[in-house]
Amino acid sequence: MARREFARNQREQIVERAKRDGVICCEGCGLVLAGKPYEIDHIIAEALRPEADKQKPITIAEGQLLGKDCCHRGQNGKTRQDVKAIAKGKRQYDRANGLKTKAKAKIPSPPKSPEPAPKLDFTRRRNLYEARS
Repeated sequence: MARREFARNQREQIVERAKRDGVICCEGCGLVLAGKPYEIDHIIAEALRPEADKQKPITIAEGQLLGKDCCHRGQNGKTRQDVKAIAKGKRQYDRANGLKTKAKAKIPSPPKSPEPAPKLDFTRRRNLYEARS
């Protein structure tokens, strides 16, 4: 099923909810976002929701306004945490349903010789124009 997106009027309501004293603030950390970029994000990532939840229409209670730099896409941002959680969920699903492939056998490397190979002597030169006998 396709990802559910917030309608324009829902996004406007989320922005209004995030305003404090007429200024838009990040709902994650409370930072004032005066002119800074922000995004409206799902509180629970859509990929982690059960299919039954995805059949229902989306509400503004399922969204939050996050600053792009502070809470959403930063070093410890929600997007990075969501990606990790989604990957873990997929691994757990695959393991529970027997879909995980077993590791392939490694090709054995040739045995190492006990003595190192003799080095060739390239310092001695042969005259190319000598007559052969």
